[in-house]
Amino acid sequence: MSDWVKVAKAGDIGPAGLYALLGDEEILLVRKGESVYALAYLCSHQDMEMEGGHCEDDGWVCPHHGARFSLETGEALSMPAIEPVKRFDVKVEEGEVYLKEPGA
Repeated sequence: MSDWVKVAKAGDIGPAGLYALLGDEEILLVRKGESVYALAYLCSHQDMEMEGGHCEDDGWVCPHHGARFSLETGEALSMPAIEPVKRFDVKVEEGEVYLKEPGA
C-alpha cells in the first residue's frame, strides 16, 4: 500500500488555490512558482475556507480576514489568526500532485 495519494493535477492549481480531499481531510493546494504546498482548507481563525486567497511573500493569505499562514509550516504569520493550520507533505511527479497519507 502506498503512503502517497494522487489528489490533483498540478496544472489545475490556480492562483486562488484548489480544494482537494485526502480521506476525510479537506486540503487547500497552493502553487507558488514551481512548488506546490498543501494546507488545511479551513482557516484557524474562524473555520472559513481559504480557497480564494493568494500568495504573499512566504505565506498564504486567507480571503476573509487577511490572516497569513506559512506555506512551509502552516504557522500563523499575521493576525487575526494565532493558531497554525495543518500542513501536509506534497510531491509532484509527471504533473500529478500527491499527498502523504497522515500517519504514513
